Amino acid sequence: MRHDLTGFEQVVLPTIKLPWPSTLHPDVQGMHTGLVDWSEQHALLRNDAERDRYAGYRFAWLAGRCFPCADRAFAQWAADFMQWFFLFDDVTADRVESAEQATVMVRRLTAMLDVLDLDELGEQPVHGEAAWLDLCRRLRALTPAAENYQRWATAMRLWLLSLGTQVFDQVSTHRVSPRSYASYRRYSAGLKPPIALADVANAGPITPAEFYAPEARRLELYAVHVIAWSNDVLSTPVEVHEPSTRSLVTVIKDAEPGCSWQEAVDLAVDQTHAEIAKFAELAEEVRRTASPQLSGWIDGCQDWMTGTVNWSLLDSARYGHTTAAPLSTGGTPKAR
Repeated sequence: MRHDLTGFEQVVLPTIKLPWPSTLHPDVQGMHTGLVDWSEQHALLRNDAERDRYAGYRFAWLAGRCFPCADRAFAQWAADFMQWFFLFDDVTADRVESAEQATVMVRRLTAMLDVLDLDELGEQPVHGEAAWLDLCRRLRALTPAAENYQRWATAMRLWLLSLGTQVFDQVSTHRVSPRSYASYRRYSAGLKPPIALADVANAGPITPAEFYAPEARRLELYAVHVIAWSNDVLSTPVEVHEPSTRSLVTVIKDAEPGCSWQEAVDLAVDQTHAEIAKFAELAEEVRRTASPQLSGWIDGCQDWMTGTVNWSLLDSARYGHTTAAPLSTGGTPKAR
């Protein structure tokens, strides 16, 4: 569904204000080098143009900002996972506009589900399937207990299945309500899997009782909203031109007769700031009696909120806010 972009060129993106500092893993350059080697090993990027484009996206920096305290092996896994995740989403779920494309999508989704469930490749592996099996097996070895791996795996299954809902929305010619959009976006954004690992990457695993407590589930909800909606805002200059891409900005504009693009962006940022405030208030309350591990998980959620925003604005060329600095094999960039 194409949007009338009248007045969009005058839009100014407001600053998304987060109250937590942003840090960066000390070996992010090494993570990038390892990511390039791993991608080549699994033939993940299929041609030179794709290699150049994804190098500019700088997924090691995304992992380094979101998991700044992780040990080196986990940080490398996270960098590799980021590249696989975004590439799979780009190739599989974005801009599905025909029955033929939907058929390909179903095959790719079910292949990845089978890897999670069966721990093996299919008879005719699809592109990225071998890399995905490697990621699953490496994470299983890195997590301290089966419970930690299964939290992530369950969240990954939900993400893969939610992409079907996203495609239904893409092909719909009718408007979707902001509430309905928020419901599926909290899954299709793919944020629940890494947040399920935020404890492992920080102060150590939290107990099932802590992870599934209502307060923790509410904190995760707020964090997912902040990350997904801030991404919707920051990606608007690029994605608003894609006819099948919907975001919080476009949903608000469609729902509000007479709403300008600037007003829609401002309302989306206001909603994001409201979720930031809710998270900060509840986190302060929970920390009063939290274990060190639970506090570490909360720190991880905050790292993800600040990390994704700063990656979009400062590190990555993905959404057009900056031209990523040239990458080299030596030296380590300073944490911002």
